[in-house]
Amino acid sequence: MEITWIGHATVLIEIGGVRVVTDPALTTSMAHLRRRHPAPPIDEIAADVVAVSHIHMDHLHRPSLRRVARSTTRIIVPTGAEPLIRKLGFTQIDEMRPGDRRQIDIGSRVLDVEAVHADHSGSRGPHSRVSVAPLGFVFRSGEQSVYFAGDTDQFDAMREIGPIDVALLPVWGWGPTLGERHLNPDTAAEATLLLRPTIVIPIHWGTYSPVRARRGSPPWLDSPLATFRDSIGRINPAVRVIELWPGGRVVIDE
Repeated sequence: MEITWIGHATVLIEIGGVRVVTDPALTTSMAHLRRRHPAPPIDEIAADVVAVSHIHMDHLHRPSLRRVARSTTRIIVPTGAEPLIRKLGFTQIDEMRPGDRRQIDIGSRVLDVEAVHADHSGSRGPHSRVSVAPLGFVFRSGEQSVYFAGDTDQFDAMREIGPIDVALLPVWGWGPTLGERHLNPDTAAEATLLLRPTIVIPIHWGTYSPVRARRGSPPWLDSPLATFRDSIGRINPAVRVIELWPGGRVVIDE
């Protein structure tokens, strides 16, 4: 299993020979946000599966989706989000609710996808009335498993997701502060006690921030990683933390 953190909530997961891309966000700018770490060259990677956790603009970003998905790509979205995807011309779309499972066959390769609850806002954004309940996903192939949380706060039913091999947990967002229903470095560390992962990879930090008058990245952009590292050391030192920067890749042995 190989995991490449593209940045923000975008992860390339290669598991059982299947290439999964989560919540594609690849462009230099999105609305009022500017990317602070360039996206690695993912355009040539034809994703077998794209999993979209929720419909916020920085997670269901249609220009980025076009760059990683092909006509044969299976696109997994929360129930109610299909019309937002079908407008782009994609037809291989699976809507899922928490508790749903799909077995996706890519040639001779098989990927098991389970949709799980996420505690987060389901609205599209300030200029849209569309609202869809968000999801997290568990991907399994053979004996290996990966939990992608999307955006979520901590919730009791995380106990039912674990144990898991790798947990991809958001530890921040794109601004100097976090709104409600997000994991922060402390609550993400606490969530590992419920999920019982062997490995945790912190994501959704240090990639985008609002456009500002001053040059360069804001000073707070990279601090969530150090805070998460300290929180894990206090709360759950038994879990292995793999720290990646945007574009970083790790191979997970059986």
